[in-house]
Amino acid sequence: MDGKFSISDLTSFENLVAPKVLKIVYWLGLIGIALACLASFVGAFGVMQYSFASGLGTMLVSIIALGFGALMWRVVIEMYLVIFGIYERLGDIKDGLKKDV
Repeated sequence: MDGKFSISDLTSFENLVAPKVLKIVYWLGLIGIALACLASFVGAFGVMQYSFASGLGTMLVSIIALGFGALMWRVVIEMYLVIFGIYERLGDIKDGLKKDV
């Protein structure tokens, strides 16, 4: 793969499109995780009206969830990239074996 993307890549299965799409999915997922944690953090102020400790705990959990969620999301995306990398390497091995025969 030369790293260039063209419209013909969408109609043929010679080049994988998923690794390129995964980069977009990664950033969209990070934005989603950040927005969910921000909503939880802001919602903690409403909880503080009833219980200060619960509101403070919710704030702390939302901050921890942001870090842990971002880390786990990165691991999931990297696992998919490894799978696609294995597929590409197997194709290279297959092509190499054809040349040797």
